[in-house]
Amino acid sequence: MSQAQQIKISDKVQGVIERDFSNKVVDRRELTIKLFHIGTGTPSRQELIKSLSQLINAPEDKIVIRKIYTSYGAGISVAKVHIYNKKEILEKYEPKHLLSRGIGKKKEGEQNASQEQKSS
Repeated sequence: MSQAQQIKISDKVQGVIERDFSNKVVDRRELTIKLFHIGTGTPSRQELIKSLSQLINAPEDKIVIRKIYTSYGAGISVAKVHIYNKKEILEKYEPKHLLSRGIGKKKEGEQNASQEQKSS
């Protein structure tokens, strides 16, 4: 049995890659990562994407966080991640709402809090 690969998300969040599967049919890697964040909240999708990008040398725009399952009060989460080789394949298989989730894009009609304060 091989040693599980450990990743550091932030100072207080560590992770272990439990499953690393190469899906050749869809041309992507599928990861299952167990995150340990005792005493802190669930890490954001952006934090997770940034640390995975540095770890596996993949561009951030080709990494999709499918789901983060968090157990109440346990400080342990499981993240399902897809890493694509080509942007075209990513756009073909991943739902549009997942591609924009966690990026922080503003919806129509919304303003930053700083812009609202300036106008007051």
